[in-house]
This record gives sequence, structure tokens and C-alpha cells, in this order.
Amino acid sequence: MELHHIRYFVSVARHQSFTRAAAENMVAQPSLSQQIRRLEEELGAPLFDRSRTPVRLTEAGEALLPHAEAILRQVEAAKAAVEERLGLRTGRLVLGSLPMTGSRVLPRVITAFRRRYPGIQVILREESTQRLTELALAGETDLTLTTLPLGSPGLLAQPLLTEPILLALPPDHPLVLEVTGPTGVRPVPLSAVADEPFLIMKPGYGFRDLVLEACRAAGFVPQIAFESAQIETLQAMVAAGLGVTLVPEMAADRSLRPAPVFVPLAGDPLTRTLALAWRRDRPLPRSAEAFLRLSSELWPL
Repeated sequence: MELHHIRYFVSVARHQSFTRAAAENMVAQPSLSQQIRRLEEELGAPLFDRSRTPVRLTEAGEALLPHAEAILRQVEAAKAAVEERLGLRTGRLVLGSLPMTGSRVLPRVITAFRRRYPGIQVILREESTQRLTELALAGETDLTLTTLPLGSPGLLAQPLLTEPILLALPPDHPLVLEVTGPTGVRPVPLSAVADEPFLIMKPGYGFRDLVLEACRAAGFVPQIAFESAQIETLQAMVAAGLGVTLVPEMAADRSLRPAPVFVPLAGDPLTRTLALAWRRDRPLPRSAEAFLRLSSELWPL
């Protein structure tokens, strides 16, 4: 029984939903469900009644819940005791981040960090991938949320999570009718949109390089119709029928009206891996080490 199994179990029990628990823990729902099943296999009993909506605890789940909550409280108390002895009472932590990615990943971990270390000031710098690499190498940030591979051999990184990349299509695109069925949306090869106008990030953003490389691997050079520094702008333009784009799963904005149709890609999985990076030749401040430890707890690989 691993600690993240306990954390996921308590989260599902609290929300009565695998979907909301996965969102809270910033993991894909299939991954969270798999971890819960491993816990159930270890215990030899189902913990949730999945036939009901919302999901409910079984008798075994009801028996486990108070113990699981107590374990999490004890773990937090143990960490607090150690950190109090280490003296992380004051200081500051400078984080670099991509704006799009940081807005979806960092609030959760910063909230947990400030709860645990209320005396540490957290400073956030949002820049392009290229600029973030420059700041990290110059020692102007302690940790940087970025994507792998790193932009310089002078940096080290701790991976956080890997997410799929989706194809965003206008809602009235002919492909939408072809791929949408009663069982959901089926994957399509990226080459299916080789002749479409592409909307991509401006130079200096790592996601632009990922898109261009994916198109090259699919056998074509994209016809770039528009560039932006904001993935939200690109999605709004896709929704308006001005072209297609690729979007990280966590950034897919389904709240737009109309919204793009997000389609999984066929073939070898196209993903991006987020990581926290720092300068190789510079000792990490204790506040940054604490942030890395906390991030590993929230996103166990």
C-alpha cells in the first residue's frame, strides 16, 4: 500500500467522483482508476460501488476511510515536525513558469507549499520557454516549470507529469462527423490535416517546436496561418473556423461557445512531459528542495 494510493482513495471518497478526484490530483482519470484498482487488489475487496452515480464507498471502503484519513494526517504532522526542526520559517522561492502551463499546474502546489511553509515568500515569473531557460541559467529563478527536453545542458530537471496532445478542430470541420460516433471520438492521424491552415505558438515557446516536429514526423510541413503567445487565443480562432491546432490535454478549453472539437491522435502517442528545472552547477536553496519534494508527493510518477 503506497501513500499516493491512500491519497487518491481519500480524494475519490471525498468527491464521490473519479473524474473530480483525477482533476484535483492533476492525473489522468485512467491512471487514477488504475491506482485505485491496485489498492483494491492488495486489500482483496472493492472500495467503491462504481455502478452508482455518484460513486459510493463499499463496506470495505467505509472501513478503510477513517484509517486512510488518519494516515494522511500523520504524514503531514511528521513532515511538519521535521521541517520545523530544519528551520524553513523564512526565505523566498523564485519560480519561473510558462503562463499557460503554470495557471493549470502551479496553483495547487503553491497553495500546499504556502500552507506548509507560510514564512516563505513565493515569487512567480511567467515567460516564454526560451526566456525561462535564460533566467534559469542566469540564476534569476530557483526552479522553472517547463517541458522536456530541456533547452540547455546547463540545467537539471525533475519530471512531474506526462499528458497527451490533442488535435483541435473547428466544430463544423468535415473530420468531426467522420470521427464522432456513439462510443465517443476515435483517433485520427495528424496527416489527415496536412492541408489545413495551422495556428501555432510564436517562436520562443517550446510547444511550437513540439508541433512543428510532430508535423514533420507525420510527413508534412504545416501551413502556418497565425501565431500567438496564448494557447487560449489559438483555440478561440479554431472555434471560429480559422484553422486547426494541437493542444495539451490540460489546456483544452471546452468552455468556449462554440468550442473546438478535441480529437486524440492515432499512432504513436504524442505527449509532452512537464518538469521542474534548475541550474546544474548551483546548489538548490532549501526552499526549492522543499518545493521539489512536495511536487513529487502531489504527482508521483
